[in-house]
Amino acid sequence: MKPCAFTKQSLLDHSISSYEIASKLISNNYYKVIVNRLNKVGISLKEEEVKELVKDAILLHDIGKTGEYYQEKFDDECNPKTSNPSFIYHEIGSALFFYYDYDANEKVRELLALSAINHLNAIRGIGDLSLNKLQGFQESMIHLKKYGSLILEKLKEKGLITKNVKVEDYSFDEFSDMLYAFAKKSNYTYLKLYNLFLAPVMIGDNLDSSLVRLSDKKSRFVRLLEGEIIACSTL
Repeated sequence: MKPCAFTKQSLLDHSISSYEIASKLISNNYYKVIVNRLNKVGISLKEEEVKELVKDAILLHDIGKTGEYYQEKFDDECNPKTSNPSFIYHEIGSALFFYYDYDANEKVRELLALSAINHLNAIRGIGDLSLNKLQGFQESMIHLKKYGSLILEKLKEKGLITKNVKVEDYSFDEFSDMLYAFAKKSNYTYLKLYNLFLAPVMIGDNLDSSLVRLSDKKSRFVRLLEGEIIACSTL
């Protein structure tokens, strides 16, 4: 079952379920909107390429949870070894993976990294994540190679990930360099388009998480995201 995404839930199950849920809500028009908006800022992609990017953004949004710090708090069946295990700051590892090792050009990697690092923006966004603001942040939280390689291998075996991607153990310096690069480009128009990838990620993530927590009610937040996707699909 390991790596784990939650108590009694494997990351593989969460990743696949998140994608299955979100993909049912995304029309072909939404992909066309992404293609058109990216094209306007000089990022030329075909619709099939965009579909793959959205798929991978959802499937791998929580790859940061494979950090050794988190996984060592669970046994092989995803039973917690400690009370109230936390995945705090896991979005950082996810962003580092997309920024440094995802198989795409620089601008696309930046957009996917921003969608990953902001997928918990109701709690934390990139503006809250400078090293001097993080309490209890440990480098083992972004050491992803041991368990991250397992989830990539499983997703490739199922034919869900087709790119030749890898994942590594990242460092504080790499995290600082990524934040510095984003700060320098903060006024670049194309970076704002990360929201086009973020919305599907947040819908899949939140709806799957709510199912695991035995809640059958959609949050107002998720309903708003669904409305945003539908609205964008009609543009």
